[in-house]
Amino acid sequence: MNLRKTKLAFLLFLAISIIVSFSICFAQLNTRTEIDIPDIPGYITLKCDFHMHTVFSDGDVWPTVRIEEAWLQGFDALAISDHIEYLPYKEDIKPNHNRPYEIAKPRADELGIILIKGAEITRSMPPGHFNAIFLQDIDPLDTKEWRDAIKAANDQGAFVFWNHPGWRQPDEIPIWYDEHTELFQNGSFQGIEIVNEYSFYPKAYQWARDKKLTILGNSDVHSPIHQTYDLTQGEHRPVTLVFAKEKSEQAIKEALLARRTAVYHNDLLIGEEQFLKPIFEQAIKILNPSVSIKGSGR
Repeated sequence: MNLRKTKLAFLLFLAISIIVSFSICFAQLNTRTEIDIPDIPGYITLKCDFHMHTVFSDGDVWPTVRIEEAWLQGFDALAISDHIEYLPYKEDIKPNHNRPYEIAKPRADELGIILIKGAEITRSMPPGHFNAIFLQDIDPLDTKEWRDAIKAANDQGAFVFWNHPGWRQPDEIPIWYDEHTELFQNGSFQGIEIVNEYSFYPKAYQWARDKKLTILGNSDVHSPIHQTYDLTQGEHRPVTLVFAKEKSEQAIKEALLARRTAVYHNDLLIGEEQFLKPIFEQAIKILNPSVSIKGSGR
């Protein structure tokens, strides 16, 4: 009888332990982890990712999953930028360029995430791939000629940036073609990714400094985020830091056009001193501002 009670007590203890462990794991999986980068004087620091994909192009997840992932990882704003021209699942998912935004927007509103309508203009190099965000309607960008697609984005007042400029180039070193000069001189794109997924393009960063282009660092994620980055080991996706006057879509657009951005990639903060210096100053606290020395000590 005592043995039977002991077994029941053990089984009860085991069941409670399993339930508690599951509850803790579930809570951890559904707890937002903040990206602890401070605001700077005059602006709030918004954590953003403006380049990602869903099953409506060549991604592996439903649009709302991108919202959940971003919220859990501490992001403030994102853009789903499915390919316009490349739709490998079109036999299974009815092609609709605007649909990912429409599906994801209600969940984004619930979680306080700013969702920006975007798309990726996907052409061979040159000129390569460009993201257009702050779009009203993606359909006009679905054209045969790439110049017409980029013009359609600009006609809507979109912010256009060059994606992964070193992609499929020897040693991932970006090449600036005549087509990019044409687009740049026309004011047809305003930014450039200096970081895409794991790749950092120093040459693209120098172009951005020389040509006054806005710098961005984005994930370009296709699979579930935890399959791309080992979150258990502290890995994180690239983050575009936007120094905005307030947390709103319009304020983000204003900051991007004003080039008030920096990039958080691995253990690097990349950007202009005017933005990084105040981050450093607010991230460091001097515990002993003055020290008295006695005798001949140093």
